Parts: sequence; structure tokens; C-alpha cells
Amino acid sequence: MKKIVGVIIAVATLVLCLALSACGNRYKSHYNSKLMVEEKTSNTASISFDSFSGTYVMKFDEKVSGEVSITYQATLAEGNIKVYYDFNEEKLDLFEIGSNGNANGKTEAFTGSQTIYVII
Repeated sequence: MKKIVGVIIAVATLVLCLALSACGNRYKSHYNSKLMVEEKTSNTASISFDSFSGTYVMKFDEKVSGEVSITYQATLAEGNIKVYYDFNEEKLDLFEIGSNGNANGKTEAFTGSQTIYVII
């Protein structure tokens, strides 16, 4: 009987922890990388790495006024990568590249004072 109560308490604690960890940021980073460098200011951000696997999220909380667009430039030596952005709770494709590929571009301008996520 004590074993069953212990298992029920353990399961209830696990469910509570999972429920609480789901609150907060819309996206979570979970990745492995080597030689990763991130730079972020109020209007620019960059990330570079020697090797990377997983998901990395850059969150921009700054409340913007006027029009905003995302200008991007990326180079990838090997593998493949897909990058999204989320504005106003809508996840959209930004770009996708494969080995020895590169991407350059700019999103259409959007307005609002929402949090912007870039998901790599």
C-alpha cells in the first residue's frame, strides 16, 4: 500500500512539474553546440557556432513602435537548418538552407508591440 501511495505522489509531482514548466516563454531552447557565440543588441542579433544540433530560440522583448522587418544573412558549411520567426503568435518560415548554402533576405514590414521570436 505504501508503494502505491509513493508512486501516486511521484506521478502527481511529475505532472505538476511538467505543467509548471510549460508556463512562461512560448518556445524553449534545447540544443548541443560547440564554439557558440551569440551577440544581441536592441536592434541586431547574431549567432555563430562550429557545430549545432537542436533548437535555439532568440527572444526580442523590446516593444517596437512603427514598422519592423527582419533582415537576415546565413551561411552553413554542412548539414541543414530551418529558421522560423514568430510575431503575434504566428510561426512563419524565415529560411531554410542545406550544406554549403547561404541565405540573404528581408521579411515584409510589420507593426505592433509584440514579442518577436526567432527559432533556429
